[in-house]
Amino acid sequence: MMGLIFERSKYPEVPGVYLMKDVSGSVIYVGKAASLRARLSQYFQQPGFGPKPDSIKTHVLVSQISSIDFVVVKDANEALILESNLIKSYQPKYNMALKDAKHYSYLAITAEEFPRLLLARKNSSGRFRIKAARFFGPFVEGAKREVSARYLRKLFRIRICRKLPKKECLQYHLGACDAPCIGKISAQDYGRNVSALCSVLGGNGEAKELMGSLRARMKEASDNLDYEKAAAVRDQMQSLRIFFERQRVEKVRRTDEDFLWFQRIGGMLHVQMLRSRNGVMGRVERHSVAVKEQEDPEASFCLQYYQPGSGTNADTPDAVDAAVSAGTGRPSPDALQSLALPDAIYTNLPAEAVVQLNSSLRSPVFRVPKGDKSKILEIAAGSLMYSEFDPAVLRLKTELGLQNPPLAIETFDISTLFGEESVGSMVRFVNGQPDKAGYRRFRIKGVEGQDDFAMMKEVVFRRYCRLMDEGGPFPDLVLVDGGAGQLHAAMDGMDEAGIRLPVAAIAKKEEEIYLPERLETLRMHKSDTALLLLQRCRDEAHRFAVGYHRLRRGKRMES
Repeated sequence: MMGLIFERSKYPEVPGVYLMKDVSGSVIYVGKAASLRARLSQYFQQPGFGPKPDSIKTHVLVSQISSIDFVVVKDANEALILESNLIKSYQPKYNMALKDAKHYSYLAITAEEFPRLLLARKNSSGRFRIKAARFFGPFVEGAKREVSARYLRKLFRIRICRKLPKKECLQYHLGACDAPCIGKISAQDYGRNVSALCSVLGGNGEAKELMGSLRARMKEASDNLDYEKAAAVRDQMQSLRIFFERQRVEKVRRTDEDFLWFQRIGGMLHVQMLRSRNGVMGRVERHSVAVKEQEDPEASFCLQYYQPGSGTNADTPDAVDAAVSAGTGRPSPDALQSLALPDAIYTNLPAEAVVQLNSSLRSPVFRVPKGDKSKILEIAAGSLMYSEFDPAVLRLKTELGLQNPPLAIETFDISTLFGEESVGSMVRFVNGQPDKAGYRRFRIKGVEGQDDFAMMKEVVFRRYCRLMDEGGPFPDLVLVDGGAGQLHAAMDGMDEAGIRLPVAAIAKKEEEIYLPERLETLRMHKSDTALLLLQRCRDEAHRFAVGYHRLRRGKRMES
């Protein structure tokens, strides 16, 4: 009997790698996909109706699936490399291929007086099989790598002989080598050629100049109707593009690094962890911890996870989550003496928290990510976002052009009857669901008569002035019931409070969305999940405001 009810909407239509797990939490299959939703749907006929009967192996595999985790990547190359690394790390029983110790290849510049450009691979321990000064890669597409290597050797006149001969070889006469073997070029000039080659392999400025010159040669050949030559130059350009395609899941440097992304959603702390060993991203973990009353559950998780005896470091994810939820996640100073830590741990925690963690661990292992490290952390962030965020929240981020998903939405409405007993309401939605503990209601104090705009400004001003005084969390989106007038009134209220947050207004009837600095209104299809979420927020704020207004009127009539 199948253990997983497949819900198609939970999986994004983006490239990634998926990890299928059995009831014990063991990874039983790892696969890659250009679209996670489309690929995983192929294992099932319809959501919740069992496996596709295309093979006995698929049927048996799907029957044992208890959960599916995934990691979002930027393209097919990253997915291919990450899939290979995860299979080698987890050794899933239903993966037949890629379990051996083979790795994708690199290009290496040898550490010689007159360096060569060679193909390099790692052995089973993650070490390179040749000694070289610099490595570039890995490269997935072998054919393009070989074409590029041959072209670059010829372009920069890099020797191919294993030992320097006593006389020039055919390569010199073909113009592909400057014959350092007979002193036709000095070590200094040869080194300049190697430096230019390294710049191209690293995707730096000289690589772009090279691509520009090739593009000009292709156009010239095409203009002269020499299509065979133009096609050859085009193939060279396509091969060289692999040096511009930066992947983030395997690096040359042999370091052990962990990448942790934390996200609080409601009363839960979610953690996406990527673990890189010897420069290879080979482990993926996801934890969900009940926050309860802990003041700093993120620090508690880190200290619990990296304490001694935690198997590098956790006995089991469930054990760590339970310990953090119970508030017992701080190891003793004596226990920390024998702590085995990776070389670096990168996280999205603020710099102050990083300093405190390093002080507790007595090691500067936690770091604020910069440059390439930030890009790797984006993998963890994206994977957690797609797996834990309501699809409507992600859809709303795209539709409104927001920088971050609107996980927390605060919606305002005004209720009045000819200026009598005027009140305002604010409802809070977190991850697409009402957070009733965050609801607030307001008696209008500073506005006389029927002035909805002034009332909206007052309510928004009071809300965020108080929130700044209390140091509470701000929403990712402020939504107001109304049109352009209510939108600008809310913006004026925030300006007066000294804060600016993403804001939108939704008008009834036509269900138009008003956005700041946008002349035309935004209209979505009536079945769009983003619009449906905005309508739910608006309707709940209206219900809450009307209820409070009736309560105030009822008390006035009784008195």
